[in-house]
Amino acid sequence: MGVRLGMPIAQAVDITNTLAEQHNNSRSVANRTVPPVPPAIIDEHDRVADRRALHSLATELQSHLCPQIALETLDRFKWAGRFRHDPEALVAEIDGVTHLFGDEPGLLAAAATILKRRHLKARLAIASTLGAAWALANHAPSQTQTKDPAKNNFDFFLAPADRPREALQTRPPSALLLNPKDVETLQRLGIETIGSLLQLPRSGLATRIGHGLCHRIAQALGEVEEPILAIDIPTEHTAALELEYPTDALDLIRDRITRLIETATASLRPLDRGVLRLRCQVDFTESPPVTLESGLFSPTLDLDHLSNLMIGAFESHACQSKVTHLRLDVLQDAMLASTQPSIFGPGFENDTQTDWTRQTDIARLIDSLSGRLGEDSVRGVRINRDPLPEDTVSDYPMTQSRSRKLATPQSRRRSKSKSSTKTEDRDEARLRSRDATRNGAPTSHDAGRRPLQLHPTPQRLIPLSHDQSPLNENQFPPRFRYRGRIWEVHQHWGPERIETRWWQGSMIRRDYFRVELANGARWWVFCDLNRPTEWQLHGWFD
Repeated sequence: MGVRLGMPIAQAVDITNTLAEQHNNSRSVANRTVPPVPPAIIDEHDRVADRRALHSLATELQSHLCPQIALETLDRFKWAGRFRHDPEALVAEIDGVTHLFGDEPGLLAAAATILKRRHLKARLAIASTLGAAWALANHAPSQTQTKDPAKNNFDFFLAPADRPREALQTRPPSALLLNPKDVETLQRLGIETIGSLLQLPRSGLATRIGHGLCHRIAQALGEVEEPILAIDIPTEHTAALELEYPTDALDLIRDRITRLIETATASLRPLDRGVLRLRCQVDFTESPPVTLESGLFSPTLDLDHLSNLMIGAFESHACQSKVTHLRLDVLQDAMLASTQPSIFGPGFENDTQTDWTRQTDIARLIDSLSGRLGEDSVRGVRINRDPLPEDTVSDYPMTQSRSRKLATPQSRRRSKSKSSTKTEDRDEARLRSRDATRNGAPTSHDAGRRPLQLHPTPQRLIPLSHDQSPLNENQFPPRFRYRGRIWEVHQHWGPERIETRWWQGSMIRRDYFRVELANGARWWVFCDLNRPTEWQLHGWFD
């Protein structure tokens, strides 16, 4: 009838009403049994419902086709040719699943079957890159125009394998997900297809139009990876209870919380998963709602333990009014770890009801202390993969599982260690190691290579020469002044260089030495290479 996307509503209504009136008048004159054309119906677009429906479709496709399904990722601006700044397409990573449907056309047919059940029309494309598949699905001309409307619901496009350039040759530049201003600029330059665009040097395009265009070209051709943010559909383990009447009776509230925990965790047991974090929301008659959270050191399904933790958290809050509603959610769960009890333990042969997936005693103690004192008050210590001495260990709340990853480097900077022996021949390094061992110096495999005692912050040392003359930067100081005393150096070993990576903030470069003093004490000192005249004491050997 001539109605197009982007047309003003008044114009669309005028067109449809005029055509409907003409059609109905001709129907009455000819006296034919043709159904009348209804007037146009105008309804407001519901963005929330539209996105919810698209997400529902993605969920069904994820269950029946492949796990890597995602809604298209939008930019800050509305793409050229788009009338709405909302996701309208689904993208999928099908590598490794096509054999389950015979071949790629079989997978497209399976997707079309799901869409047909929902009475949807679609254009489906497969290519070696996300950008090429999107361009075909949105801008390739239709290939299935027949007289039967039922067969025009789907268009299938298959790009040549590993040849995205061929699939993009005749597509317009707007198929690269570009800003409308960039597309207008290309049109003024006479560039009507991506094939013509690819013939131009990218350095000139980046200078005249912008790096965004070059980045989109690289993604479409597979030169730059374009990740897919697959939708995550977590399994909900929750339970809620509306009390028959408001109450402040602790015994009744304890019983109801225990029942809610049992209901919420019932679906975890068949999955062999346990609770790592619980949340309980309590609504009152007059006071604002209270949210209680409790984390666990290790996953468990022990109902008594979980109930005691949540009830303890509830009792720590003074109730100003009566409780009306309770809701409990399992925020985080993990696989249960089975433990084999000792056959020599008391009552092993008679105990047939033992739960071998329950927590250890130390885990229950950590949970109880965290519930009473607060999660930040019960902390553990871990070793980090960071040779920078002050970052080798860090503490963390023991019941917050997200911060309990072992051997995680510090996020503020990552460092690397460089030893002076790396540039030498392996045989020479072995000989030097033997000589150092004879002289009493620890090797790289010796536990005495690093001190066990470190200062919280490095202590400043003043380097001194024997005759008070200025020291050369390459000369190791024979004496140090520290805390008002002069310390004579007997011998030293090193250097061992430690430096941080430049992209992780201000760069730190140090040369560490093991120093033996005249009185037999041993220090661990370093020279700051950014300020070669500064020496600092970082630790000492017992």
